[in-house]
Amino acid sequence: MKHRPCILLITTLFAAPAVMADGIPIEPGLWEITSTMQMPMLPEPRVTTTTECMEESEITMDDMGTEDMDPNCTADVSQVDSNTMKWSFDCPVQGGTSHGEWQAVSDGDSVSGNGVITMSFQGQTMEMTMEWEGHRVGDCP
Repeated sequence: MKHRPCILLITTLFAAPAVMADGIPIEPGLWEITSTMQMPMLPEPRVTTTTECMEESEITMDDMGTEDMDPNCTADVSQVDSNTMKWSFDCPVQGGTSHGEWQAVSDGDSVSGNGVITMSFQGQTMEMTMEWEGHRVGDCP
């Protein structure tokens, strides 16, 4: 479960260290996940669809690939309940800061989420938005 496209992007860019192990439920199996990213530097939204075998029965902050993240980042998980996880983070970037607000909602066989990252550096601000949807398509091969 470590390579979901939206989560990989989040962690590669700006995410923060894992702060808790509780998560939201998913049905193990083969999943198809589509993410849509928009930012000013892209002429049109970037849409990526992948399939992945999910072996765990929940998505947690520990699944976010945090071992490669900047140790200066801070995270705050504001909600983890029966089907929703919300979190935010703040990270330094060269010459500025980044702040992200994210959420994911699962009903077991499907998951959706969205997030916004605002980066401020050298007197300018840039915003990136992302939405993703995933659903279980069957058993793992």
